[in-house]
Amino acid sequence: MPLPTPTEHRPEFSLSVSRALQILSRFSHEQPELGLSEISRSLSLSKASVSRFLQALEMHGFVDQNPDSRRYRPGPETARIGSLYLAGGLLKQVALPVMKALVGRLGFTSYLSTFKDDRMLILVSVEGTGPIKYSIPVGTALPAHSTATGKAALALMDEKDAKAVLKRAGLAAHTKHTITQAGELSRQLAEIRKRGYSLNWEEYTPGVASVAAPVVNAKGRPLCVLSLGFATSQVRQDQMHALGRQVKAAAEDLATRLEKEGVRDAG
Repeated sequence: MPLPTPTEHRPEFSLSVSRALQILSRFSHEQPELGLSEISRSLSLSKASVSRFLQALEMHGFVDQNPDSRRYRPGPETARIGSLYLAGGLLKQVALPVMKALVGRLGFTSYLSTFKDDRMLILVSVEGTGPIKYSIPVGTALPAHSTATGKAALALMDEKDAKAVLKRAGLAAHTKHTITQAGELSRQLAEIRKRGYSLNWEEYTPGVASVAAPVVNAKGRPLCVLSLGFATSQVRQDQMHALGRQVKAAAEDLATRLEKEGVRDAG
């Protein structure tokens, strides 16, 4: 994320607040803890400046320090504020019965995600019932090109918009199965558009697979993405399409319910 440009000359704009928020945005599922030097380099700020921002964030509970490593991590206040966004809204209320039914029928963990800042943000999850459980925390942001949820979202975009997303985010290789060629990914997205669901076999995490389907409103506008995640040891690859069709049916059911409730977006 680039630093703010000098265009913010409005009197209400606070560069200090912006810097502090940028520090918080540096934490991720892949990097839950960061050292002072790492933050300083990523923001091109002096260690002294970053230290002052961290002290303020720590004072208000937005970061704390790991007592063993002395590295910083999100504090309890981030969880409280995040829960207000993630737990609220009619979307979760309407989605939970559909997700629970899907989990009860198939046994795998179900997720509801939305596309945000070129990544897929997990809004809701219902843990699987089987002996093997694969879970990703709510609030985790995942790459679009290497996840079933992301590919389902990209497939609904205008081709030009999808290419712009991939250009900004890149096609990093997370595993040996990750698609890193734009042409190959475009072909796969075209297939996803036709069948209405996406598949992922160890493209983001070794030993993990997933299927996903977009939830769209009556006008074809995407609201969110419904998915299932599971260990590859739990299914055969030739069963993936059958699972995809079941998730697609559940996504269509959810879309109908959301339409009746007047839900127009994932906010």
